[in-house]
Amino acid sequence: SDQMINHTIQFLWETLGHPDEINILSAGLFTTVRVQDFPDPQDLEDQCSIGSCNPALGDLMVGRDAQLSATSTCGLYGPQNYCIIGYLEEEQKCFTCDSRQPFDRYSNTNSHRIENIIATFEPERKLKWWQSENGVHEVSIRLDLETVFQFSHLVITFKSFRPTAMLVERSKDFGQTWKVFRYFAEDCSLHFPSVSSQTPDSIDDVVCDSRYSGSEPSTEGEVVLKALDPIFAIENPYAPHIQELITVTNLRINFTRLFTLGDTLLSRRRRNPQDKYYYALYDMVIRGSCFCNGHAARCTPGWAPLHVHGRCVCQHNTAGQNCERCQDFHHDSPWLPGGENAVDVCRRCNCHGHSDSCHFDVARFEATGGVSGGVCDNCRNDRVGPQCEQCRPFLYQDPQRAPHDPQACIPCECDSMGSQGGGLCDPLNGQCVCKENVDGQRCDQCKDGFFGLRADDPIGCQACRCHTVGSLSSCDKLTGSCECDRLAVGPLCDQCLPGFFGLGNTAFRCSPCDCDIGGAHSSMCSPEAGQCHCLPNMVGRRCSDPAPGHFLPPLDYFLYEAELGDPLQGQVRQVDMFTRTADRPVTWTGMGLVRILEGAGLRFTVDNLPSSMDYQLVIRYEPEVRSNEPIRGTFVSNVVTINHDGQKTHLHFLCTVRYLYLVFLCIFTACKCNVIGSLGPSCSKLGGFCECKPNVIGRCCDTCAPLTFGFGPGGCKPCECDPRGSTSELCDQVRGQCACRLEVTGRQCDRCQPGYWGFPLCRPCECNQMSAICDEETGECLNCRDHTTGPQCDTCVQGYYGDPISRIPCQPCLCPDILGSGRFFATSCDQDPQSLSLTCSCREGHTGPSCDKCSPGFYGDLTKPGARCEECPCNDNIDPDDRDACDSLTGDCLRCLHNTMGPQCQDCRPGYYGNALVQDCKECSCDRRGTEVTQCPLQSPCFCDQATGQCPCRTGVVGVLCDECEDGYWNLDGASGCQPCSCDSANSVTGQCPCRPEFGGRQCDECGENHFGNPDLQCVSCDCNLEGTLRPSCDPETGECLCRVGVTGIFCDECAPGYDSEFPACKECHPCTALWTHDVADVQRAAQRMRTFIPRPVDGVDPRVSNQQQMMRKIHSQLDDLRNLTGKSPAKVDKMEKLCMKIGLLSTMCMERTEMHMKGKNRVVNRNNNQGNKQKNPTAAVGELGVLDSTDRSAQSDRRTLPTCTWCQSM
Repeated sequence: SDQMINHTIQFLWETLGHPDEINILSAGLFTTVRVQDFPDPQDLEDQCSIGSCNPALGDLMVGRDAQLSATSTCGLYGPQNYCIIGYLEEEQKCFTCDSRQPFDRYSNTNSHRIENIIATFEPERKLKWWQSENGVHEVSIRLDLETVFQFSHLVITFKSFRPTAMLVERSKDFGQTWKVFRYFAEDCSLHFPSVSSQTPDSIDDVVCDSRYSGSEPSTEGEVVLKALDPIFAIENPYAPHIQELITVTNLRINFTRLFTLGDTLLSRRRRNPQDKYYYALYDMVIRGSCFCNGHAARCTPGWAPLHVHGRCVCQHNTAGQNCERCQDFHHDSPWLPGGENAVDVCRRCNCHGHSDSCHFDVARFEATGGVSGGVCDNCRNDRVGPQCEQCRPFLYQDPQRAPHDPQACIPCECDSMGSQGGGLCDPLNGQCVCKENVDGQRCDQCKDGFFGLRADDPIGCQACRCHTVGSLSSCDKLTGSCECDRLAVGPLCDQCLPGFFGLGNTAFRCSPCDCDIGGAHSSMCSPEAGQCHCLPNMVGRRCSDPAPGHFLPPLDYFLYEAELGDPLQGQVRQVDMFTRTADRPVTWTGMGLVRILEGAGLRFTVDNLPSSMDYQLVIRYEPEVRSNEPIRGTFVSNVVTINHDGQKTHLHFLCTVRYLYLVFLCIFTACKCNVIGSLGPSCSKLGGFCECKPNVIGRCCDTCAPLTFGFGPGGCKPCECDPRGSTSELCDQVRGQCACRLEVTGRQCDRCQPGYWGFPLCRPCECNQMSAICDEETGECLNCRDHTTGPQCDTCVQGYYGDPISRIPCQPCLCPDILGSGRFFATSCDQDPQSLSLTCSCREGHTGPSCDKCSPGFYGDLTKPGARCEECPCNDNIDPDDRDACDSLTGDCLRCLHNTMGPQCQDCRPGYYGNALVQDCKECSCDRRGTEVTQCPLQSPCFCDQATGQCPCRTGVVGVLCDECEDGYWNLDGASGCQPCSCDSANSVTGQCPCRPEFGGRQCDECGENHFGNPDLQCVSCDCNLEGTLRPSCDPETGECLCRVGVTGIFCDECAPGYDSEFPACKECHPCTALWTHDVADVQRAAQRMRTFIPRPVDGVDPRVSNQQQMMRKIHSQLDDLRNLTGKSPAKVDKMEKLCMKIGLLSTMCMERTEMHMKGKNRVVNRNNNQGNKQKNPTAAVGELGVLDSTDRSAQSDRRTLPTCTWCQSM
């Protein structure tokens, strides 16, 4: 193997003094191996500088001969004989084991001690091995290590067959406790029933593995165990559950069951058959390394590829035999096993030269966020702190000296008037602990904003009382006097000058009053809040807002809409309504504009002016013709006289500042918002516009906007006139009705008038004069008259015939009577245009030109009113196409299928039982030997209970199939059933011997039911499926299963060709299945050709056993051909293996008889002398193959120990 080659190269490389390359001649090929392909020790140690590192793997057994032991070794206390399997001439193939002395290739080659399995690369590797004592099943091999090692994998190479069952254990406490690594067994459910044999769900699951316990190969078979199953990804190799798997101090391999061929039961030879069963190992390799937690690349006493030492040469500042702790004075970070951050473990402590020892503190490590966890011990030079980084109390770090200087700590110098704490200062910068209002490193001055430092003051200094906004700076630290701002006055600078207010409320300290000249009495205000003295109905700090419910009208407050004006008498006006859109500027008020035609005019009524005064009349209009001609006009200047009760305001302006003052006319009017059209009673302060609901306009929210209607509590709704059906976008503002085209209707003009369809085109309905209306969208006619129907009323309704398009009226069908008469059995009818005869389309179950007869499978008396044809109640047990299957009047079933009978095919036929309602009538499988003769016709199956299948038994016979003798009876035969034991009632308990499960008969001298073989040697299960066999179920000599009708297969577990595949019902298929029987015949012919290849033995007994061997080889060669033919399906291979078991038993019986003839024993053991020397040919079992189709058979665990096909080939 590659592993062995690597061991060899490493050994040569070490022996030859580390050459650059090694030339190897192996199996005729010359190969050059470069040393760069193997790890250099220096390279391994260099890995520790960048992260986790581990020592190289090696064989843990090398150099530990004395620590290796076995519980059983052949010849250890004297010579012992043993034999080799597969040779019939045992005298020539038996040898001696003498292990009293160690192995020597020249003088003691028969020594097979346990140390022989340590892997070497000597020429005599195949000449020495370890071997256990003969016939001992439970044997252990144990390796004891001197310390904890890391285990990688185990490879065992056997000289003998591998064990049928074994397990591998580990210990990490020097053998005090043990844990199982893995179980190995050919049949896990038999040898380790409580252990799962499924794929493990996690890496530490303990399972049973069957891959390394088979019969092949017979020698040099391997058992491989990996500590970490490679199917699982390992995120952290140092996780506790991973370390639990790979760290060991002891390994133990327990062999629990030898592999045998079953001849321990069948053999009649002189030599003990146990002599050829033992454990033998060529070598065992346990790969691993010393366990260093990822902190070492090699182990002492030195690096050698063929010997694994146990003490680690630790890196990463770690120490201990397994690098399990930190070195002294390296506790600034915690110890952890190797990983990506292996170089960050065990950092050196930093004590600034003031201590020589430290320890790790978890609380400090967590408090620093994982930065530092080392705490220094016994600091010197007046130092304290986790790293000796601080000076003791009343001392601090001299900024002129380095932290590691022994003289760096100097005394504090604190002022007694302003400090507290008795002169204590900060150990790093010397800052004294000052009183609350004191500042300075020595606490010798007041803070800014405080004054008057005194020793008797507990807070040191008093706060300045200057107004923080009115003063320019804090007070004098000695006297406490203030300096005021230009707009502030008072001793503490806490008042504003007259005409200003709000000291400190804004960034400008004091703000001007700024009273509104039109709403306030004067320019003065309160000094605190700045509130001006307002006129009536004016509010706000500056008196600039009208009171709630009032507004200030704009210049065009008195507005009169043209659309509300009256036209002059006899003249016409035209109103154009507009809607507001985002892309059109608003140049109108109200609902729109009024178009004044030439010669027309309007009359406006002005009746709401509050007082007499001069007003300006302004007309807003838009000319329809754009012209570049200038507009000529005259500007008139008006003089406004101020009344005696008016208000005079004196203003002062600066020449360099531009001022804008708005003077409002104090006319106060209530909002008067419409309660239906507005959202509330309030209005805008300027103009008095109320907040309107959707689609409502007007200052008071009392009018619907253009293109809307229905003024109400929800506002106005949009007209939404459909432009495809309306002539205008406007609608009636009360009803909302749009102006529609002639053929269009609806409030929005969005659908066609009755008699039209297909809006917006609105075409007339086309209904063949049979209807006046149709569907508005599809045009399909509605309410067709005169029994017509269809999209255009162009066909007759169901039950009528005619041609409305050709003006032929629709008339009722006679099938055989009209629709609604109770005797109408059709869906429609057609009239032949030539003969004018009617043809009815019959409903299900009816047939005939007038549907007056019942179809096959249906019945009914159609002469009775309301009668109809119903399906015959035959429970799906008749042919629906057979006209005579049931009576067409009464419905009685006449031709029942599926082995059923009865007026409704509801019962199984005599000789069958089951559930006829689900087509499950199975043939009775009564044993004719124990069934009443009158209930077993000669050419038919016996009668049984149609529900349970219980057969009518003779006297003394019991069992569902009448195949067992009742207590007190025996000898079930075909003549008279079971016979009375006639035992003395006083002196006997029973007349039947208590038999083992595989034997039968009164004296247990026969093979039992479903068993075959020679009772003098062994009876083996036929494995016949009892649901598919007759009674008896198999031939007692050959084991051939005897199948019932409709069943086939080697084990009578499959349905025969021509029968349904649902075993065990196997109902007979429809006759059409015969069309594919030629495919089955091809498989039969292939099996027959293979059978003919096996030569039949000549009459008499051949004295040469080698001929028997040759015959068995040919038999199994044909079985392998058949296995290839079936595609090596696991279930079919299992069937062939069971068949091979039968062949193995027959061959053993044949060989036993041959041997007896060779030794002069001319009598044959046979319990039935009438059969003479009749012996089935082993090849007859091949004939049992029959048709091996694709049906799978679930594998069953075979608990017998018999020769297998693989063993037969190896003979």
